[in-house]
Amino acid sequence: MSDEENMQTNISPFRLYSISKTYHMIKKGPFLNSKTLLGLLILLSLNTAYGQTSKTDHPGGSFMILCGSNITEDGSTLVAQNHHAPGDRPYYLTKYPRKQYDSSGVIRFSNGLEIAQTNITQEWMALQKGPGYKESRVIGMNEKQVALAGWVSLSHDRNSKARKADPLVKEGAPEAIVPVALERARNAREFIKILGDFYNQHGITSAVGLAVADKKEVWYLETAGGRHWAAIKIPDDACRVQANSYRIGQINPNDQDVMASPGLRSFAEENGLYDPESEFFDFAEAFGGRTRKMEQTRHMNTRRIWRASTLLDTTLQIAPGQEEYPAFIRPEKKVTLKQLMSILRDHYEGTPYYTLSGDRQADKTQPIACSQTVHSTIIQLTNGLPANVGAVMWTGMGSPNTTPYIPFYFGIKQVPEPYNKEIRDDLKAYQVYQKLSEAYYNDPQPYSKTFPGVYDAYQEKTLKEQVEIDRGTMRLYQTDARMAVHFITVNVESLGQQALDIAREQLERIEE
Repeated sequence: MSDEENMQTNISPFRLYSISKTYHMIKKGPFLNSKTLLGLLILLSLNTAYGQTSKTDHPGGSFMILCGSNITEDGSTLVAQNHHAPGDRPYYLTKYPRKQYDSSGVIRFSNGLEIAQTNITQEWMALQKGPGYKESRVIGMNEKQVALAGWVSLSHDRNSKARKADPLVKEGAPEAIVPVALERARNAREFIKILGDFYNQHGITSAVGLAVADKKEVWYLETAGGRHWAAIKIPDDACRVQANSYRIGQINPNDQDVMASPGLRSFAEENGLYDPESEFFDFAEAFGGRTRKMEQTRHMNTRRIWRASTLLDTTLQIAPGQEEYPAFIRPEKKVTLKQLMSILRDHYEGTPYYTLSGDRQADKTQPIACSQTVHSTIIQLTNGLPANVGAVMWTGMGSPNTTPYIPFYFGIKQVPEPYNKEIRDDLKAYQVYQKLSEAYYNDPQPYSKTFPGVYDAYQEKTLKEQVEIDRGTMRLYQTDARMAVHFITVNVESLGQQALDIAREQLERIEE
């Protein structure tokens, strides 16, 4: 194992992205050997705070809420996510057309893996960064109303036994292979099967959790290591809250609502990851649990799960100090888009853990809305409507407190210019929202009365106008499909521009 790999294994609770970058910069110098350098970096990591400025967030801030169709107010499936990542390049939306390929076509990935191309790939829309979908953890949805709706990293939570028993495969199926399943899948269940087959055949390069949905079902998958994985269907009448820890618990691989790698349970038994004589097979216990055993990260995930669970259902009798929480939540009231937007913006307001209070102890708590959230999304998939109308990606291009959610319909002819790939990076809408996020988290108090309230009127308008857009589009589809597409495109362009105008106005005030 290299010094860098060893460092990442042993100090995972800290800001490894920045430390790794520093490591490569200093390593070029002639004055430190690798062991001395490693020691200095570990000491540096120990002084890294858990505060909420953009410079001090620790890794592990992604967060998801998955909702079945029978628990939502409008009967749609909903997956809400805050995506935590380095904001090194702008995010944008793009549409990939349906394509036909030669039977001898091959897809090549940067780690050397090659897989056969399928004859026809479906049209799909993606939220991404970089020149193509292979450059980032993509959020997207396709013409069959199937969505790759969210990601969480699980790398820090894999326990030491699992790391040794099932090491990741560098030449295996990379994260960039996940959108390939989206190009091919006709429903969420098929998506999991396609992706699982890739994993079974080639191995796995990273430990992640994935949310996959269609207009009827929501699935959640976790990769355990280089050869093993498991996926579960979220009950239609339930929600699931997911942070950066393994949460797929006791499963029966023979259940029709469970999918898993071949020989999963026997592998865990043979490698001492579980004892069939004294316990039921628990996927999360077998492969995860590392973060809650370390003092620095003990509540990093569990407290966010507690908070979101109690916001979804105020009747839940659960406490913030628990190590485990219910796998599924069945709120008494139906879940709404507006409610999910509010939860994604949460900093533990009204609790002792409020992260923007200035209290040093509270400042060490990871909130649902963290400063390194590079985009926030809610995927909405509605049964009874065609994908062009029923598949909507409510997108915030930054931390959810400084961005509104814009409804990008799958049926738009093209992505509005400030939000698309073609416009120059420095002119992309993402840059405006990111500057607002940076200003907000560098000094939250002056802006606490402005954000997110400045977007309230806009957000209420979009939620109301969605009904009118749906109705108007469906009427037009009966007579002229091209006019229906034009109608959707013009409305989304208008809503996107209105949001950006508000954001730019606020940025100008800050920069004065």
